[in-house]
Amino acid sequence: MGYKHLKNKCAGCGRSDIKMNEEHVFPKWLIHRTNTHKTKISWFGENRINALSATLPLCVDCNRDFGSELENPVSKIFTDLENSRGISENEAEILIRWLWKLDGLFWVASNPDGEYSPVYTLRQRVLKPIDTVRQQLILAISLIDSIDQSFGDLPLGLDSHCNINAIFVAGVFSKIAIMVSQEVFENFIPKNYSIFRLNETRNALSDSKLFFPKIGFKDDVEAVGISVNVGSELSYAHDLLAERTVKLKKQQ
Repeated sequence: MGYKHLKNKCAGCGRSDIKMNEEHVFPKWLIHRTNTHKTKISWFGENRINALSATLPLCVDCNRDFGSELENPVSKIFTDLENSRGISENEAEILIRWLWKLDGLFWVASNPDGEYSPVYTLRQRVLKPIDTVRQQLILAISLIDSIDQSFGDLPLGLDSHCNINAIFVAGVFSKIAIMVSQEVFENFIPKNYSIFRLNETRNALSDSKLFFPKIGFKDDVEAVGISVNVGSELSYAHDLLAERTVKLKKQQ
């Protein structure tokens, strides 16, 4: 079920005068990894639909670049994480930008007439290296020990719902629970998660496997339950902080 009212506007760059493809909001590789091509997912309050039917228009350029620079690397990152091989700092940054891309696609779907940002497009934000905000970020990851087979699939969904803040993202995908948060909220992140911080700049160790998240959840039911609860709380907290920051800037 694609968003037909967006068919002439690319969800990535906002252009409308070029050839469009249908972009799966959840990438195909993740849909097949979670077996949700055989089951159904919730989609904006509508009846549950097949994950492959959740699409948005994306231009040929954005579709290609999102695939090569984010989706292909992240599919390998998931494999390494699920096999306890860890990830490097550079891979952690790619994973953060991938999460922002996923969250951004959902934002566009929810706000078809809105402007993603007055500063940059979704494409510009997620394909460029993370700027000075990198030292304010926390990447929290927890692995899941077992999957409840009664559902017929693995978890696939975002549990963050920010209206203003574009940093916080939380969700459970396959056997991995992930959060990207601002450092100021570190104490709100459950102890189930392992935490990683990006360095101020890349260095000689940026490609070394340095982050080995622990198995913090006994099963996917526990992971989703905690992710949903803390995702709601931290979404509100991040939005409140963003609102205060905007007000302070206007007063200066």
